[in-house]
Amino acid sequence: MFSARDVHVFRYRTGVSYNQDTFRTEARTYINRISLSTHRKPGAAMKPETRIYLDAVLQNIKSVAFFTFLGVLIARLGASDFEIALSNSLPAFFCALTLAFFTRQLPVTRGVFLISGYVRQFAFICMALSILLPNPIPVLFTFWAINAVSVIVTAALQPAILRRVIEPNQFPTLFSRNKIIGITIMTAGGFLIGFGLDATDQWFPYNYVGSMLLGCLATFTGMALIASMAPRQSIKFRIQWVRPFQDCDRNVWWIGLNTTGVHMVAPLFTIYHVKTMHLSNTQIGYFVVVTGIVSALALPLIRMAMNRFGATPVYAASLLLMVLCVLPYGFVSLFPLLLVLQAVIGLGIAVAEVSTQTIMMRDADKHRREMAYFSDFQLVMHVGMAVDPLISGALLLFLPLWACFLAVATIRLAFFAAYRWLPDGKYERPVAVKQALGETGGLPQRG
Repeated sequence: MFSARDVHVFRYRTGVSYNQDTFRTEARTYINRISLSTHRKPGAAMKPETRIYLDAVLQNIKSVAFFTFLGVLIARLGASDFEIALSNSLPAFFCALTLAFFTRQLPVTRGVFLISGYVRQFAFICMALSILLPNPIPVLFTFWAINAVSVIVTAALQPAILRRVIEPNQFPTLFSRNKIIGITIMTAGGFLIGFGLDATDQWFPYNYVGSMLLGCLATFTGMALIASMAPRQSIKFRIQWVRPFQDCDRNVWWIGLNTTGVHMVAPLFTIYHVKTMHLSNTQIGYFVVVTGIVSALALPLIRMAMNRFGATPVYAASLLLMVLCVLPYGFVSLFPLLLVLQAVIGLGIAVAEVSTQTIMMRDADKHRREMAYFSDFQLVMHVGMAVDPLISGALLLFLPLWACFLAVATIRLAFFAAYRWLPDGKYERPVAVKQALGETGGLPQRG
C-alpha cells in the first residue's frame, strides 16, 4: 500500500515508527497529500484547490439565491415574530443533535458524503416548493430541519476531506480566497437577485421559487466536486451511544460562546429591517453589495495581520468591532447610516469566519480523534446558533427592539470576557504530539 520512500519520508517528518500500530492512521493524511500532489496522471481530473474554489463559487451562489432573502420571504408569508426567531433556531438545533450523536461516528468516505448530499438536495427542492402551499410555514420548517441534518453531515466531513489533500500552511490563504469569492458572488448576486425579486413581485411567491431552485442546482454541483476528493473505500461502521463535547478545548468553548452572540442579533435585524423600517429587497441587497466591497478590500490586509499576529487576536478584534456597531443600531433610522453599520458588521463576520476556520484547522493537529474534534467544534457552534434566536425571541417579549440591541451587545461583551474561566478539557492527543510533549516517556503508544 505504501512505498518504501513514502514510509521513509513520513518517519523523517513525524518521528513515528513504522512498526507502531498507529502508523496507518496517522500516516493516512500525509500519504494522501503525496499521492494527490505527485502521482497525478497526465490528463487527470482538476487539482484539489481548483475543486475547492469552484465549490466555493457554487455554494455561495446557493447562499445568495436560496437563503439571502429567505428571512424576508418567511416574514412576507405572514410569520409571527416568534416564528421568525424560530426559523433561525430550528435548523441549528437539528444540526447540533446530528453533530452530538451521529457525524462523529461516520467514516470519511465518498459514499457517505454523496448520500448526505442526495438527502440535502431532496430537502432543498421540497423547501422551495413548499412555499406554494396554503399554509407553508410548518412544511417549510420541517424540510429545513431535514436539510439541516444532511448539510451538517457534509459540513463535518468536508474539513476531514480537505486535510487529506491540502497542506496545513495553505489553509489561511485557502479560506481567505474562498471568502473573497463568496463576497464577490454575494455582492453581485445579492443586488441582482434582490432587484429581480422586486421587479417580478407581481408573481410572488413564484419568483422566490425560481431563485431557490437555482440555488438547489448550484449546491448539488458543488457537492459533487468535493465528493470526488473523498476516499473511495468501503468501511463498516455501527452507530452507538457516544458522549459529546469530549474533544472541546478552551478555544472551542470561547468561539462557541462568541458565535452565540454573533447570531443572536440576526432575527433582530430581520424584524427591524422588514417590519420597522419596511426596507425593500433592493435596499437589503445594497447591504450585501457594500458589505462585499468593504470586505473584499479589507480581507487581504486581514490575512497579512493573521500571518503576523495570529488568528486569535484578529478574531478578538473583529468581535469587539461588531459589538460597537450593535450598541446604537436600534436608534438609527437613516438608511445611509444603516448601510455603514451593516458594512462594518459584515466585515467583522467575514474576518471572524476566516479566523475561526484557521483556528479549527490549526488546533486539529492537537486531537487524535479527527472527526470527533470537528464534530464537537461544529456542535458547540450550532448549539449556540440554536439557542441565540430563542434568547432574542424571549427578549422581544419583554423589551422594545432598541433595548434588545443593547441587551445583546452587553451579553456579547460578557461572552468575550469569559475566556479565562472556560474549561480546557482532557482530550486525547496524537502520538507524535504526546512524544513531543514528553507525555509518553519516549515509549511507543499502542492503539
